[in-house]
Amino acid sequence: MTRTNIPAYRALPDEVVADLTARMYESRTGVRWMVLIAIAPTVAAVHQSPSISMVLGAIAVWLACAVRIAVAEGYARFGERSQSRRTQIRWQAAYGVGGIGLSLAFAAFTSLVILGGDASMLNWALATAVGMAYGPIPYVALQPKIGYLQTTIPLAMPAAFLAMLDDTTSTYLAVSMLAGIISVLGHCRLQYARAVEALLDRRSVERLATTDPLTGLWNRRQLEAVVRQALNEKLGGLHWLGIDLDRFKSVNDTLGHEAGDLVLCAVARRIAAIVGEDAFVSRVGGDEFVVLLTGDRDRARRLADRISDAIRQPIPVPQGTARIGASVGTTAICSHDTIDEIARRADERMYARKAGTRRAA
Repeated sequence: MTRTNIPAYRALPDEVVADLTARMYESRTGVRWMVLIAIAPTVAAVHQSPSISMVLGAIAVWLACAVRIAVAEGYARFGERSQSRRTQIRWQAAYGVGGIGLSLAFAAFTSLVILGGDASMLNWALATAVGMAYGPIPYVALQPKIGYLQTTIPLAMPAAFLAMLDDTTSTYLAVSMLAGIISVLGHCRLQYARAVEALLDRRSVERLATTDPLTGLWNRRQLEAVVRQALNEKLGGLHWLGIDLDRFKSVNDTLGHEAGDLVLCAVARRIAAIVGEDAFVSRVGGDEFVVLLTGDRDRARRLADRISDAIRQPIPVPQGTARIGASVGTTAICSHDTIDEIARRADERMYARKAGTRRAA
């Protein structure tokens, strides 16, 4: 069963658009086989009907294949590196230029074969038209505008030329191919809906596995994955900010757990607003948060102070006003560290800071 509320293409998340583009370009293997399959028929057609139009049609087919393959290889080398929506849309447009151009070239060539009148070549032309329409559906349908155009051209153009022939059989064939367009469009819509549904479902599962359901921040599992990747890639200038809330238990005791949940969400928003979109913010325990950010030690300390000051501000909730604090421990992440070592250093500095705050009070 497919969803009926598949979002419009412009409303899809950037990651889904990138995945759709990658799946579209998986068709490059099929294009290579198409070149091999087309060799014998094109040679035979040119040999049997050595007209200038047939020769030009064959040349157009091979040029279109070359362009389509070149675009696909370009994406394989450069396109997969970017998750930018604008970049992915451009690669889809390039895919459309190559794919639609190939459909036009094949459709024109098969139409010329139809007009040539050779029975054996006519059979090849009709089979090619159907194959060119249905074969690319798993790929081209992932961008509906491209898919509808690329899959209807191979049927519509030969059907028009069949209709020009003055015999009943050709007319029936033309009507049949035009009816096939309806089937092709339906398959395109279904393929697109299923692909988008699967990608959205996968994204939902990934979000559930990597985010904290209460605050929407990343969870401990995702934090560990990001730190491991940073250690493997030996990224420099990365800092760990361990944040432990003070007096949070009293909020649960006096105002209730519902108020405590609202306080945690408010704290998450305040932290995220301070560190910005470039930082990685996670909730790793009941009242524990971790921030990963790039920069020097002074920046990490400044942000730690700002986070502490922001959390110290009163937090209004329906049950009253919560007043809590926060202790923040900062440490630089070194390439030889382990996750446990990083967390231990940050905790030691956080507890030292908390003890200093209590002595000052």
